[in-house]
Amino acid sequence: MKTLAHFFSAVLTPLLMPFYGICIIFFFSYLYILPISFKLFIASGVLFFTAIIPAMTILWMYKTKKVKSIGLNDRHDREIPYMINLFGYGFCLYFLYKTRLPIWVLAFFIGCIGSIITALLINIRWKNSAHLTGISGLTGLAFGLASIQMTFPIVLFCTLIMLTGILGSARIGLGRHTLMQVTAGVINGFIWVFGSILLISFYFNIT
Repeated sequence: MKTLAHFFSAVLTPLLMPFYGICIIFFFSYLYILPISFKLFIASGVLFFTAIIPAMTILWMYKTKKVKSIGLNDRHDREIPYMINLFGYGFCLYFLYKTRLPIWVLAFFIGCIGSIITALLINIRWKNSAHLTGISGLTGLAFGLASIQMTFPIVLFCTLIMLTGILGSARIGLGRHTLMQVTAGVINGFIWVFGSILLISFYFNIT
């Protein structure tokens, strides 16, 4: 069971959630009509800014003994990686803005930035689950897509809800988080992403 828990923790690492998110956008929204070359260009940029750069930073910090573990299990190891993530998301947001993607796509990343800032502030005194913040952000994205397109991608919803439960159980089973920390992560990610998409879509009258 621990092997499975480690597997899901690795595959559903927070660093890959923006990449998964842009893949969901390109597969489940009207943006699927975009050329494959363009979608690969966008997905590669998202992966570079929000996953590769932070991962390389964490690896360097681990090699130089600035953090105790690759997984940043100690709350005090998370401040600098969170800051690096914020810079990465900021550059990614500018990159997506320059490609002229719809504003609701930018709203997804704005929501992600909001959830990171919240997690960083919480981290001063407590530790919430970054893994659950990430996966619930994808669920917020799915609900946002449903509100914009007025469709209900049942397969996507069921998959994300199932993965959220599996990941939450895995993090608790590995002793990385408590039930309260997992729950806080779920609330943080979902509210920020879904709220950002909903508010920005309403402001710009997107239907």
